[in-house]
Amino acid sequence: MRVAVEVKSKVSKSFRAAKVLGMFDVPDQVEQMLSFAGELPIEDLEWSVGAVVGGSGTGKSTVARALWPDEYVKPSTWKAASILDDFPKALSPQQIVEALTAVGLASPPAWLRPYKVLSTGQQFRADLARALVATDGLVVYDEFTSVVDRTVAKAASVAVAKYARRSGRQLVAVTCHKDVLAWLEADWVFDTDRFAFSKERLRRPRVRLQIREGSRDAWPVFRGHHYLSDQLSRNCRVFLAYVTLDDVERLAGFFAILPLVASKTSHGRMPRRGWWRGHREVVLPDYQGLGIGSRMMEVTAEQLWRREGKRYSVVLSAPGLVHHFQRHPEMWRCIRRPSMVGPRSDQTQGGRTSAGRLTTSWAYIPQELREHARD
Repeated sequence: MRVAVEVKSKVSKSFRAAKVLGMFDVPDQVEQMLSFAGELPIEDLEWSVGAVVGGSGTGKSTVARALWPDEYVKPSTWKAASILDDFPKALSPQQIVEALTAVGLASPPAWLRPYKVLSTGQQFRADLARALVATDGLVVYDEFTSVVDRTVAKAASVAVAKYARRSGRQLVAVTCHKDVLAWLEADWVFDTDRFAFSKERLRRPRVRLQIREGSRDAWPVFRGHHYLSDQLSRNCRVFLAYVTLDDVERLAGFFAILPLVASKTSHGRMPRRGWWRGHREVVLPDYQGLGIGSRMMEVTAEQLWRREGKRYSVVLSAPGLVHHFQRHPEMWRCIRRPSMVGPRSDQTQGGRTSAGRLTTSWAYIPQELREHARD
């Protein structure tokens, strides 16, 4: 694919323009012309994520609009009282939730708010989700991550790249920020600073995650981001997730568990002793999309078994986690298919529970038990 773009514009003859011409000794011309030329050989390349990157004024947006005029995403208008209602009418709630979750906006309370009250990072993710579901093919997204904190940029890049590859879509990220290229794991990069093309796929930096047992004192940082309730049981055990990005450790996740009260499953009655269940799990919005939620749960469940001989189960309805469990049957076993559950005797006073909602139950299979099953 040959890149050859010329941009012409007539020079103003106004008093102000003439004054500036004289002040800076700019040659008097009838028109100005900018030209951009290069090679973008992607016709025979199998790819999911590409990037057009370069500094301001180097022609990246001009090139993107010229090469993909129909796929180039234009700014969206958000008017509804809920961002859910601003998505195309043809989409089901499940499809919208999947898209929002896939780009790292996994917060039901945020979905129910109008766009204008969301944070800048949440607005970016909402814009991205809406652009991705607008077509089944190629999406060319300009100013990618330009308006967000760099931590959000990296997390969102991981999330959207996974979604593009999993859904069979193609994404071209147009951006001045080269720090996201490795997090996108872009299959190709066209650099407008040098008008050079590269198909050397960068590898995403490793994200160091540490899980430590903590206290309920950390809950105020997370309580406003939990979709079910801001209440926390006094009987829970708390685990905190710390993420190291750019050599800086940051608190990112909160995970609380409770002793399991016996309940009926498709495999009979689960024992009262020796099991713990999920109580509250929250990943701060800036870090959503990195896979912290599922990993935090699995690391904790594994350590419960190794150190204490305890098992872990969870009742949930979150599509993202359900899909993750389904993709890892060696690690998770469904013990109750989707159904409505009644109120628990040990539910948190004053808080909302899963009662009256369609939920499913899963049990974690520790590594040791997986190995015994294979034997």
